[in-house]
Amino acid sequence: MRRHWLRGTLLGVSLALLLAGGVAVAAGLYVSVSRDCVECLAPDAEPREDQFITVKAGGWDHALPDFCFEWKIDGEAMVPPVCFPTPADDTPFTFGPTPFPCDAFVGFEPWSFLEGIYEPGQPALPDLLGTHVWRFWQKDEAGNVVDRAKGTYLVAEDCAAAMFVPEPTSLLLLGSGLSGLAGYATLRWRSRR
Repeated sequence: MRRHWLRGTLLGVSLALLLAGGVAVAAGLYVSVSRDCVECLAPDAEPREDQFITVKAGGWDHALPDFCFEWKIDGEAMVPPVCFPTPADDTPFTFGPTPFPCDAFVGFEPWSFLEGIYEPGQPALPDLLGTHVWRFWQKDEAGNVVDRAKGTYLVAEDCAAAMFVPEPTSLLLLGSGLSGLAGYATLRWRSRR
């Protein structure tokens, strides 16, 4: 048993991380996005079903006073950070289903919620193409961020041609996981000899 201590440690740590990650996902804010990529809607075109997207957020803690969100496209704030009292019920916050026009104006019906943010007649959003990031978080009485979640999707003229670039963190996690599996396989192979 003593010679298999490293193998046991690797498996134990992996299981602990999986359980901790599962508990964290199950007991906190979440964001779900209906598509990874959505094609923008050309002027005077009828939207197809695959041109609609929905963002949902839920899982908030009713004991925390503030629920906040923001929406950015390629790092530029479309809806600046907004906080309001945590909803009393568990009905998810939902944006959509809505299409994204290639050239957005305040007058576009699904975007009427922007009327209070942008001047009438002014182009609401200069460019909807790009990576959309929705961030949600909760704050405690002292104003400290307690829980957070993020949803991301791409709006493009052609999703098939759009290239997805993995985040560095995702690559680091993937590399670490593969290294751990390779180490486990090496230890197991050596123990057979």
